[in-house]
Amino acid sequence: SSVSGKFFVYGATRVKAMARMRTALAEVVVEGIKTNGPLHQELMVDAGFAEGGTNIHYLEHWLSQRKR
Repeated sequence: SSVSGKFFVYGATRVKAMARMRTALAEVVVEGIKTNGPLHQELMVDAGFAEGGTNIHYLEHWLSQRKR
């Protein structure tokens, strides 16, 4: 059995939407299983992601740079 969930946020600007997402991620509580919440929290403060203009390969590249 598995559980899946998503957050959808909006804002008048990308900055406002990302602020709402940071708040949502900080407030969510999931017990009993590991989640990728901490990964998403890191992405919300990543300068490159915050600037926008990212593509589908951004996460893959970002993760490979973190491991170095």
